[in-house]
Amino acid sequence: MKETFDLIDYALQKSGLEELKDPTQVQYLGEGAWHLAYLVQLRTGDAVVIRFPKTEAYGRNVEFNEAEIHAEYAGTKAYYELANQVKPGICPEFFYYHLEKDRTFTVESYAGKAIKLDQLTVVEAFHIGGELGEFFRKMNAGLHGLKGFGYLSWNGKHIEGKFQSDVSESMKEENNDYINDFKKFIDTYDGSISPSALIDLQACMENREIKNHTVVFTNQDTSPENILLHSDGTVCLIDPVPILYSGDSLAGNFLNNYRTLFPTFFNAPRYARHEFDRFEDRLKRIADGFLEGYSNGDLAVKRRVKQEEYIQLADLAVTHWQLLRTDELTSEQKIRYGERDAIGNRLTVLVKKIEEYQWIDEKSGTKLA
Repeated sequence: MKETFDLIDYALQKSGLEELKDPTQVQYLGEGAWHLAYLVQLRTGDAVVIRFPKTEAYGRNVEFNEAEIHAEYAGTKAYYELANQVKPGICPEFFYYHLEKDRTFTVESYAGKAIKLDQLTVVEAFHIGGELGEFFRKMNAGLHGLKGFGYLSWNGKHIEGKFQSDVSESMKEENNDYINDFKKFIDTYDGSISPSALIDLQACMENREIKNHTVVFTNQDTSPENILLHSDGTVCLIDPVPILYSGDSLAGNFLNNYRTLFPTFFNAPRYARHEFDRFEDRLKRIADGFLEGYSNGDLAVKRRVKQEEYIQLADLAVTHWQLLRTDELTSEQKIRYGERDAIGNRLTVLVKKIEEYQWIDEKSGTKLA
């Protein structure tokens, strides 16, 4: 433990805070997929969370890669800064990171406890989703000043999108890949699937485009474990996976996660401890609230987001089908998706969700296909 306390003391002083005087100031918060987290009570009365990268994640050793770590942590810092301009307090106000082999860390202000699905009413769940949807919509208008698109990379001086090619052409290629992969899936799938599934997916692609000026700085990971509640009940987002992409696409990703991925991945080691399948009703209400907050009553926006959700759902099914066709699953795949039987059973559920996908807006009764 002394080594851990020394690391925490080093992180505090390096980030311009205070030295650690008493081990009782430290509380172990737990571990995520990639980090160990500690809560430190400062003598000023404030609290910070210090995270250290794990040496092993998803069944493999994690090597020290300065460029990758810079991209991740500088991306988080940039996301927090823009997010707090868009909505003050939506992310931790203080964030500092340091790169050094065996002494890499992040320090950020403590923002509250993660939401507990078992303690939320459906009304509270809808409100949390609505607040997040409204924030995502406003974040789309945030001026990020970053070049390129896709996940972030480090060019030696600052972060930028991994891809610097024409974004419109890349979207066209992506659309074709979605269609071609889904065609291969339905042609070789052992079970039956309605012909309308491919027709609906093709319809989703008809007007799907993105241009350089519509690339937004958004977040791919807003799982319940990354949503905190301030003392006043407002939400705070931590540990983002920032991406330069289409805002509507990531809104659709949010819906697919909360309506499908989280509740159906209960038998995958990555998600098993959360027991999300027990709280499917609250997850769905968070998604419902998100769509209302994001669309702000605009049916055209709802239509685009629903189409993006459908694309994500279809792609999730394709991913499962591809995993089942591999000779042997890797340790990371088993942790993320579960064993082969779990993947096969989940694929059946995903196909059913595709076939029964609801294109009617429940609030207005309007068809969104």
